[in-house]
Amino acid sequence: MSHTGPILEGRGDSDYERYVRVPELLDLQKPIDKLSNPEERLFQVTHQTAELWLHHIDYEVNRAAAAIDADEIELAADLLNRCRLIVDLLREQILILETMAPVDYHQIRTTSLGRGSGQESPGFNRLLDVGKRIWPRFREAIARRSISVIEIEREPRKHYAAFRLLQAMMDYDESFIKWRFSHMRLAFRIIGDRVLSLKGVPAAQLDAGTREPQFPELWSAISELTMEHKPSY
Repeated sequence: MSHTGPILEGRGDSDYERYVRVPELLDLQKPIDKLSNPEERLFQVTHQTAELWLHHIDYEVNRAAAAIDADEIELAADLLNRCRLIVDLLREQILILETMAPVDYHQIRTTSLGRGSGQESPGFNRLLDVGKRIWPRFREAIARRSISVIEIEREPRKHYAAFRLLQAMMDYDESFIKWRFSHMRLAFRIIGDRVLSLKGVPAAQLDAGTREPQFPELWSAISELTMEHKPSY
């Protein structure tokens, strides 16, 4: 079969390697003979891949915001669902780090990380404002339809497209909180809950982030809907 496209330029023996930039990616890992501990490779790769995925979530969130502005709310729902799946992947990735013995991490921490801390993650910090990017647009989108959040919850099938987006926002929110919870439990498992981070923040302070939804108004609407049904339990 003849080649149907241009031969890509760059390093590597195949177009796959040149397109994915495999040599450059692998160059980003610390050389084996420079590792402070054999487990450092796992620690570094986990955080490097996390930054790539976080950067991509940021990209998809911006696409979702633009889709809401264009009144393509079902597309926005699909994009936020994609973001949720990536966050779920990041949460599962954390479990791999739990296979590392705490004593190995302490060697890495004291010899290789400098003053670096996960709190400085540019990808993570960028996602802390997802609510500010999506919520005003969602509010405007449902205002154009002359409906409110509670009305969507009351009649989800009547307002199905808006309900899909609402659900996607809550799914993303829930996954992000679960990811933060898993990160907190990882920190407790590896360094305990009484140790300061490399930035001087108590590990226990991570708990606050597990109770900070991006879309609190959506969660409040659930309580409002429940109270309308006058539960007696």
